[in-house]
Amino acid sequence: MNITVEDVAPCKKRLKIEVPANRVKQAYDRVTDDFQREARIPGFRPGHAPRTVVVKKFHKDIESEAQRSLVPEAYQEAIKEKKLRVVSQPEIEDLKYQAGLSLSFSTVVELVPDFKLPEYKGLVLKKQETGVTDAEIDQTLKSLADQRAHFDDASERPLAMDDFAVISYIGKLDGKPLLDLLPEAKNLGHNPNFWLWMRTEGFLPKFAEQCVGMTKGEKRTVEVEFPADFPQTELAGKKAQYDVELKEIKVKQAPALDDAFAQEVAKMDLADLKVRVRENMEQEKKSKAGTASRAEIVHTLISAVEFDLPPSSVDEETHATVYDIVAENQARGVPATVLEEKKDEIFSNAAKAARESVKFKFIAAQIAEKEKIDVTQEQLAQHLAFLAQREGLTMEKMVDRVRKNNAFGIIRQQLIRQAVLDFLLKEAKSE
Repeated sequence: MNITVEDVAPCKKRLKIEVPANRVKQAYDRVTDDFQREARIPGFRPGHAPRTVVVKKFHKDIESEAQRSLVPEAYQEAIKEKKLRVVSQPEIEDLKYQAGLSLSFSTVVELVPDFKLPEYKGLVLKKQETGVTDAEIDQTLKSLADQRAHFDDASERPLAMDDFAVISYIGKLDGKPLLDLLPEAKNLGHNPNFWLWMRTEGFLPKFAEQCVGMTKGEKRTVEVEFPADFPQTELAGKKAQYDVELKEIKVKQAPALDDAFAQEVAKMDLADLKVRVRENMEQEKKSKAGTASRAEIVHTLISAVEFDLPPSSVDEETHATVYDIVAENQARGVPATVLEEKKDEIFSNAAKAARESVKFKFIAAQIAEKEKIDVTQEQLAQHLAFLAQREGLTMEKMVDRVRKNNAFGIIRQQLIRQAVLDFLLKEAKSE
């Protein structure tokens, strides 16, 4: 078989493959044999029609099937012979076929980039703080108590900061109701029973401060200046007026941090609850520290070496990243109109993240190969069991889903990259 390889661009090569006549004939004859065994031709028993009759009737089908078997077979042999590490699906070009004579075609393929690994052992990382202070424990317990707080009516006094004001409000812009201007953002325009926590950073800019001193039943107009980067572009940089009526003043009453509280929360006394909280917080900090250190490793390695990336790999990763960004913003309630307005920014950020992700994938793959890092079938099975539990599926259904999506290879590579990061973290040093 004649194979030539031409450079097209970084990470791209063109293969020109020519299959010799004898092999073309062998493939044609093999397919003809299959047709002869299965052919149903009037006047002949199945499988007993003369070869010449079968060829005459199914000549085009035989040729087509011979090509379908020869092309992928020849392609696989070519990349194996030339030791090419292909990352893209082949696109067949210039296919030429003459029955019994020859078959030739070309294809452009993208390859694993060729680069020299940067130094990856003994990376110096920032020391991550994993200790927990008494003040942090106290704050966590206070948050637990706040979750169990109740609200009492305030005494007959004016509204003050840190109160909870139950208000009714109607917003207007240039005298027109915000509800008419922004029907999809109802809470910006009107709310007949809104609980406003009286604090500086709450709700809308300077809204709470202008309500200080109101008494129950009082009505007041407050003015809000929206920031230039406000998500609702119709209001960005503009001033709106809100007609506000104070209906009630509520004061939060949290339970005392004592043994009774600890017993209600966790069936233990306060001292033991503090120990439990410390353990949980330390575990959470260690987890966050590990995540931060892994991110630092990735950044250090991708910054230490430059090489070209296969365009198809970057494109695929970019589209996946865009999908994740949009899905996350939709889950947070960001309107579709805002996402559409920011689509260029979203795509730009996704493309940058995708390039970094693809770059690290190639670095990690080379480290795994050099350090002989792999995952066992048992580890793969454990991960699938974890995914099944998280998704609420049986193991059988999870395996079936992964098989249908042809995702075993993807999951295996993800686990290998995780193992590489674990290896690099173990080898790293802290400042």
